[in-house]
Amino acid sequence: MFEGSKKAAPLVTRLIAVAAVPVLSLLALSLTPHPTDSDASAAYVEPAEPAAGDVTVLASEVFLTNASAQLLSRESGDLELAAGQSVTVDYQDSLVSAVSQEETVAELLARLEIQPSPLEMVSVSSQEDGVTITIDSELVFYENVSSVEEHEVIYQYNSQKPDWYESVIQEGSNGEYTEVYEVIYQDGAETSRHLVDVVDSDPIPTIIEKGTIANFANNGDKVTNISANADGSGTLTLENGEVLTYREARTMRGTAYTAGEGKVDTVTATGTTVRPGVVAVDRNTLPLGTKVYVVSNDGAYTYGFAIAEDTGVRGNIIDLYMNSYDECIQFGVRDCTVYILD
Repeated sequence: MFEGSKKAAPLVTRLIAVAAVPVLSLLALSLTPHPTDSDASAAYVEPAEPAAGDVTVLASEVFLTNASAQLLSRESGDLELAAGQSVTVDYQDSLVSAVSQEETVAELLARLEIQPSPLEMVSVSSQEDGVTITIDSELVFYENVSSVEEHEVIYQYNSQKPDWYESVIQEGSNGEYTEVYEVIYQDGAETSRHLVDVVDSDPIPTIIEKGTIANFANNGDKVTNISANADGSGTLTLENGEVLTYREARTMRGTAYTAGEGKVDTVTATGTTVRPGVVAVDRNTLPLGTKVYVVSNDGAYTYGFAIAEDTGVRGNIIDLYMNSYDECIQFGVRDCTVYILD
C-alpha cells in the first residue's frame, strides 16, 4: 500500500464511520462539479424528488475525506451536498451514479432508494471528479500521529558588514515524525489498529548572515543626506533610514587600483581579500581599519563606504579598489571628500 521510501509515503488520517440514526444537524459541503462517465457496471439514476417520509436520516457523526482517505471534517449531523455534483455511491458491490440536487446525503440515498442497515457505515470522499459515498459494514482508514521538531536559527557573522545588516541565506523548516496507523472498523466500532509506516523528516535550520561592524554601511548603500556640525563632525543618513556619524571630513587625492595590474595581489596588507569597499592608504595618514565614506569633489563619482585595509601609497592619497582596469582608467585621479566615520 505504501510504495517507495518511508519519507515518500503518503500521509493519511483515521476515518470513523457511523450507522444510520436520527438526524442532528447539517454540515454544508461545497464541492466543484466534475461530471464524468461512470464505471461500466454502474447504474445512472435520473434525479427524482423523494417521497414524503422516505428520507433515511444519518446522525451522530458524518465524516468527509479526500481521495487519500485523509479526514477533512468530522461533524455531528448529515452532510449537505451542493447541487450539480457528480456523485458515485459504492454499495453492496455495485456503483450507482447520480447528480446531486441541493440535498443532504441522507436525502440523496433516499432518492436513489438506498437504505443502509443500522450496522453499516457511511463515508463521504471528496474526489477531483466529484463525490464518492461508500456504504459498508467494514471500512479501512488511516490515522497519522505526528510530532514536530522545531528548526533552529543559526547566525553567520560577517566582519565586513554593518551590524544592522541581516540577510537570510537559507530558509528553514520544521522536522516532522509521523506514524501511520491502519484502522479497521466493523459494524460501527474500531476492531483493529496497527502501525504500517513511519515518515521522518529532519528539521532544516534557518541561516542568517549578520554584520558586526558598528556605525558602518555596505559599499553601495546610498546616502540621502549629509549634515555637518560646526566642529567638522556630522551625520550621514542612509536610504534605509540608518544614521551614521563621522568625526571629520577631509580632502584627499583619489586614485584607483585593481588586482592583477602591476604588483597588486588579491590579499591586502591586513590579510583580507581585495574587493570594492577596500581602500589603500598611508598608515601614517589614515590608520588601518579606519572606516570612510568617499565621494569625488566634482560630483561625478561616489565610491561609497570602505575600510582602510591595504597600503602601498604615501601621503594624502586614498587608493580605491575596483573590479577592473577599465573602471580604474575611467576614475583616473580625482580630488575626493573622505568622511572619516566614528
